[in-house]
Amino acid sequence: MSASIKTVRLIASNKLHYLRSIHLLYIAAVILLSRGYADSQSLPPGTFIPLKDKANQTYSKKNSLGAIFIEVPGTPLMFSVWETRVSDFDAFVRASGYAWNYKPHFPQTGDHPVVNITLQDAVAYCDWLTKSERAAGVITNLQYYRLPTNGEWDTAVGLLSGRKDDLAVTQKVLDQQSFPWGIEWPPPPRVGNFNSVEITGVDDGYMYTSPVGVFSTSKDGLYDLAGNVWEWAWDQEISADTYGTLRGGSWMYFRKECLLSNYQYRVSGDLRSPSIGFRCVFEDRHRSAVFLAAADQSSLNDKKTRRDLLTVAPTVTPEEVREMRDRIANKPKVSTTNSTILDPTKLTPANAGKNYTNSLNIKFQPLQETTLIGEHEIRGQDYAVFMSNTGQVWDRKPTFAHQNTHPIINVSWTDAEAFCEWLTKKERALNLISATSRYRLPTDAEWSFAAGLKDEPGNTPDTKHLTNKTDYPWGKEWPPPSISANLDTANMNGYQDNYSHTSPVGSFSPNALHLFDLSGNVAEWCSEAWPSGTRERVVRGGSWLTSNQDILLSSYRAHLPEASFRSDVGFRVILELAPP
Repeated sequence: MSASIKTVRLIASNKLHYLRSIHLLYIAAVILLSRGYADSQSLPPGTFIPLKDKANQTYSKKNSLGAIFIEVPGTPLMFSVWETRVSDFDAFVRASGYAWNYKPHFPQTGDHPVVNITLQDAVAYCDWLTKSERAAGVITNLQYYRLPTNGEWDTAVGLLSGRKDDLAVTQKVLDQQSFPWGIEWPPPPRVGNFNSVEITGVDDGYMYTSPVGVFSTSKDGLYDLAGNVWEWAWDQEISADTYGTLRGGSWMYFRKECLLSNYQYRVSGDLRSPSIGFRCVFEDRHRSAVFLAAADQSSLNDKKTRRDLLTVAPTVTPEEVREMRDRIANKPKVSTTNSTILDPTKLTPANAGKNYTNSLNIKFQPLQETTLIGEHEIRGQDYAVFMSNTGQVWDRKPTFAHQNTHPIINVSWTDAEAFCEWLTKKERALNLISATSRYRLPTDAEWSFAAGLKDEPGNTPDTKHLTNKTDYPWGKEWPPPSISANLDTANMNGYQDNYSHTSPVGSFSPNALHLFDLSGNVAEWCSEAWPSGTRERVVRGGSWLTSNQDILLSSYRAHLPEASFRSDVGFRVILELAPP
């Protein structure tokens, strides 16, 4: 209804609409020149330049498509100053051959924000831009583009919760009442492109989307955090369906609660609408590491202050503080897997129905007649050999401690497929497997079989046929028996393990087939496409971030875009042997 009211009003004043548009474009040009962005347009892609008028910001960056990225206080990331444009997305579609043809019902020029974008479309764009700029030498292997998380979007929009811990009550109330432009309602003129006729009765000059950069910026220099198009934020949660969050409102919205800075509109990742677009962020792993190191030091200083207060408290003695510290330090240690890479000349070639140890010292157990399955998930050390042999660098190291014996993480389904192809060629050349044998990801049915669901039909990886509500990879017990899986114990009652993040593979008890971590540590990619998804693949098993009882069931399926990567998703491999 709101869109039609806006349309009728503006169609009745085409001449006025045209004149206002020309006037607004003139204002936008003046704003750009005054902010120093106009100077950046002549610089080569990838150049970092000082901002001329923002003492609290140090650098901006121009990417290969001409988009400007700037620092935002409270995060190591650089945010695009505007939403991804039609011209940017058109360049992606032309260069990659990506199947997309969802032009809106209204006219747009190249400087309008692209719309009708699903979460998968946005992820695919970021992945393409990263790969193309790396190939061109514009960015390094430690740099990449992605969607912001909700927490990062909170920081960018100026919420105090995104920039400060331990908020006072008055600050929390302020966050709940704030809009991207401040606390004023109705919004002042020129702060965003939304259905202003419904809000104030005043036409903002745009029937649908507006060119990016026309309205006022945030205090940090970002355009259209309020209005124009909804922007995808993605926390990459494992669930039966892929969900994202829409932030910021759009050209057709007018309700007050939808325009609040903290408003989150959680929707299915395959939602497509002429009011939905996205904004990219640019991350440099080195910059992030420096930022996090400083944050860690600040946290350590806070802990030292609290410890000092404990020692002077009359009820706690220094001896008791030392005893508590020693008790924490002496938690039970678990054994790790042998990390030695073996001499292939001393190995026995793989045979159906028999245990096998391959050249990376990965142990395999018989699964079905002609298949073997890895006892554990692929480790960091295994993936490092692949990276080294193929001349690549793993640039997605997590912010937490991650050792070589931990499962590899932050790898996409495509990455896992490439690893299997490389390992197949490697072991064929060593005569450890036959010319028709191969490594691959497990099918959905094979993963079920490995987890103990031998009678499950498989090959239908949706949630409709999941009738088993009793079996977990460790058995039927809930909560899990002690030290049975690496899970999110902070959110589970009655269960504890020894890890805050990933753990070395083989640290917990194996199942009846002597397979480790089919629940917990990391969730695992499977080979199948998700039936109702676009370029999505099946994911099985819980992770160190999982605490939900239903998600930990052996029968549970999740799915993710095949180009996505997460710190709680890895993979294990199947060795498929040629029939005798």
